[in-house]
Amino acid sequence: MEEMEKGKRYSAESKGYDSTIYEVRFTPVMERPEYQEGPTREALERLQKAMAEKDFEKYVNNGLIRVTFDSGRLLLIAKSEIYRTMLYGPFFGAICKAFDVDNFRVVSQVNGY
Repeated sequence: MEEMEKGKRYSAESKGYDSTIYEVRFTPVMERPEYQEGPTREALERLQKAMAEKDFEKYVNNGLIRVTFDSGRLLLIAKSEIYRTMLYGPFFGAICKAFDVDNFRVVSQVNGY
């Protein structure tokens, strides 16, 4: 299959699914429109500086499905359980400091992509 364009939906009918099922190209966190400004963007930039580049790219930029940050509360939705474990384990301190929170929650998407 050719490379998917940003945000464009592709029918999954050719893979044996109903024509109402579609695929959307995964967009890294730092490229998504909803994270281009504001406190979430600032915190992500602080986290990017605090983590090794390869770790940030793997576990945050390409490993997170959603970042919800509001009034000192942080919820991260990760692609898989191993990503959840890494974010809540070795990177716990860096994430807390970057988002200025004492604790946060990470959940993983089961059977993710």
